[in-house]
Amino acid sequence: MTGAGTQTTGYTRPVVCGLFCRVNIMDRRANGGVMNRIRNTILIISVLLSAQTYGLSAAPGPIKVSPTGRHFVDQDNKPFFWLGDTAWPLLVQYSQSQAEAYLKTRSAQGFTVIQSVIAWGQGSGMEKKTPLPNPEGQELWINTDPATPNDAFFKHVDSLVAFAGRQGLVMALWPTWGYYVTEAKTINIDNARAYGRWLGKRYANVPNVIWVSGGDRVPVGFEEVYRQLALGLREGDRGAHLISYHVCGGRSSSHFFHQEPWLDFNMIQTWCDWFQIYPMVTSDALLQPAKPVVMAEGAYENGPEYPTGPITPLIVRRQAWWTVMAGGSHTYGQNQMWRMEPGWESTFETPGALHVALMKKILMGLEWWDLVPDQGILASGVGSERSLNTAMRSIKGDRALVYFSSQCGAFVNVSRIPTQGAKATWINPTDGTRRDAGTYLTGNRNGKAFPDNRVEHFATPGHWEDALLLLEAVE
Repeated sequence: MTGAGTQTTGYTRPVVCGLFCRVNIMDRRANGGVMNRIRNTILIISVLLSAQTYGLSAAPGPIKVSPTGRHFVDQDNKPFFWLGDTAWPLLVQYSQSQAEAYLKTRSAQGFTVIQSVIAWGQGSGMEKKTPLPNPEGQELWINTDPATPNDAFFKHVDSLVAFAGRQGLVMALWPTWGYYVTEAKTINIDNARAYGRWLGKRYANVPNVIWVSGGDRVPVGFEEVYRQLALGLREGDRGAHLISYHVCGGRSSSHFFHQEPWLDFNMIQTWCDWFQIYPMVTSDALLQPAKPVVMAEGAYENGPEYPTGPITPLIVRRQAWWTVMAGGSHTYGQNQMWRMEPGWESTFETPGALHVALMKKILMGLEWWDLVPDQGILASGVGSERSLNTAMRSIKGDRALVYFSSQCGAFVNVSRIPTQGAKATWINPTDGTRRDAGTYLTGNRNGKAFPDNRVEHFATPGHWEDALLLLEAVE
């Protein structure tokens, strides 16, 4: 892009552009009433198409909220699986080649959303007084004024967003880290709306963008600043993209903004309290109006700062599986990578990243959007906190999935499968291998007035650290 509302990011509107180009030709060649009528007809068609494209009727962005309010769908209304990764410095500190290598890798692994920040100063507790310039040395704002963004800075952002789009990735963009609102106060009540409007206009027609405000801060005392920023984004892109809010640890956006019309989905951060993921996601999922829930920031793989560490691949898997088992969407993070510590470019294929990517692959084969949390499947052996076992089932009841988060046993209500039998299969969440666990009578369709309640005992196989148990209906 070369300025607000001017598109040069590689995303074009060929139909509309073609129509307007044709009108210009006719303006030069038109000769008589027939040509004028043709010209007017084309103008009407182009205006209608333009209205739809520009979002005059709240056109959807790259993803939108499903009719149920429980998950996301894509532009074709097909379920969209949010598997996120945190690359906070991507737009500012990565070189073009580093960024492209990272985005290619995450796309190939199956990630779908990348979380990154525009006004970035190296993260909470390490922020610079002004946001960092991009790799070419261009500052984000002219004269440090958010109301006057620097077009040169954003050409680099444009390039990376466009490249991510070609990899099939959605960019969740933070207009600013929270420091520049709550501490530095660079973004304030006087300029927040203008900054948001400028961003919204610039990316209004870019399909792979969503917006996230906040930036690791609670909004208390700054609610109106964040509200104005969100309203500016809405005005700029005319509702084309979803908006959420990212809080600090142990909190959710729902605590502050759930009823706000601009908040399309909730975001949670647990930081060190990763064992709180299941109850926090569950709490948000029960709110009305229903909105999707994203566990946006948990404990980073290999992160050394957590009193509840170490954050091993097992803890990474627990965080991810607890999120989806509670009905939420999950974002992963790797400590060394986001901090750009020495050797960070070798961390793209750490076990945790591969395991959460495998989680997506497993769930994609199970029509995950049809699964709902159901702890009643566990007759006993639910566990608690760090060793919580969780379950979900399909709405029709023809399949159920139980996550055993440790080496343990539990009694499972196979009667929740409505057919006469239930086939059980173990799935290893580290490599996807499957092991037959037997076929069981469910107690249903027994020829009696009432079904029998059948409970079976299952235990994590062999030397697996954790396990998935899939139950499927059989006649």
